[in-house]
Amino acid sequence: MSLRLPCEFSVKEILPAIRSLMAEKLIKDCNVSEYRTASLLGVTPAAVSNYMKSKRGSSMKKILQSDPEFMSLVTNLSESLSTSGKGNLSAIYCILCSNSKRVLSRNGYTLSSCAYENAEKS
Repeated sequence: MSLRLPCEFSVKEILPAIRSLMAEKLIKDCNVSEYRTASLLGVTPAAVSNYMKSKRGSSMKKILQSDPEFMSLVTNLSESLSTSGKGNLSAIYCILCSNSKRVLSRNGYTLSSCAYENAEKS
């Protein structure tokens, strides 16, 4: 029997796609350096470089990019992060992950809810 935790898929597939999208927004749209982007996203500069070269986070990225509402949220959160230079990164990732699961479910994926999503429904 295999136990797959709700966040396991998110950490392996969704979070890299979110980071890739945010890195692109920060660097291309907000003119933030790769080094500063790494600091804002809580990753290494090498990870940001890999996101920019589509070596990481590309499996779910196209599906998420195709959703205008989700991309608007990514844009807003990226711009906010770039101007404030700080934020509750775990909350930002949870919000984006929760919304990305909705996008993916509309595209045929069946994903379990996490504690954040269950609390959001209450």
